[in-house]
Amino acid sequence: MTDEEYLFRQDVKEKAITARSSHKRGNSRRRQCSFSTDHMTRREWEKMNGPVSTVKLGRPMTWEEFSGMSESLRRQYIQDILNHYDVGPNAIGRMLGVSGPYCGKRLRELGFKFETRASVKETERFLADFGLERADEPGFDRVSVTFAGQFSPELLVKKLAALFDLGREAVVTIEIAAK
Repeated sequence: MTDEEYLFRQDVKEKAITARSSHKRGNSRRRQCSFSTDHMTRREWEKMNGPVSTVKLGRPMTWEEFSGMSESLRRQYIQDILNHYDVGPNAIGRMLGVSGPYCGKRLRELGFKFETRASVKETERFLADFGLERADEPGFDRVSVTFAGQFSPELLVKKLAALFDLGREAVVTIEIAAK
């Protein structure tokens, strides 16, 4: 037996003895460490942890409840809605009880982008599932739009599209006076 082999066998033997001795009774490692929370009542435990709030994804809530949540929960709540429904900020704002533009601004701050318009059918499905019926918003009889500066047909079309919902009947009369 060479010296290296002898040293290796001695080392293995010492480690085996150490491993067996760690399982003996009365070892301080086997004592259980108790914490102050082990002896608390349920009321003391809940008081120590603070208030608990429950968020149910897919259920309607008010703007106050929504804005009271953490930013990550708000993102998760809106992402859950957008995963199930193809709706825009107007429908989400209606569910939360705030205006569409205000809701859209706040949702964009959270990182959401609304590039396409939601279909009327999808919006109605969303509002029905969240317990809101689609009521015609208070309308107006006459609208006057004034432009100053260079005339741009694209700007005119954008302004008119923002005034009316898609699919809503409207009579539009355009009067252009050029100087």
